[in-house]
Amino acid sequence: MLSFELKSPASSGVADQLEIILDSAGLEALIAQLRFLKEGRTDHVHLMSEAWGDTHLSKGPQTPANTTIHSVKIYRR
Repeated sequence: MLSFELKSPASSGVADQLEIILDSAGLEALIAQLRFLKEGRTDHVHLMSEAWGDTHLSKGPQTPANTTIHSVKIYRR
């Protein structure tokens, strides 16, 4: 399980905090994707939820008050 979520704001009304929630399998999957970047095999990785056509990210938030992010791109510059 790997989930990128916007934390529900306490008072500002603007979600401005990212939470990454994962289990052992999710950690291994994220490390594998980051390894592609480190080794120069690609200039970016694209993680998506099943709702967006892939299976890297969880379908829904792990913290009920949070908002799921369905697409994450990580670029190496």
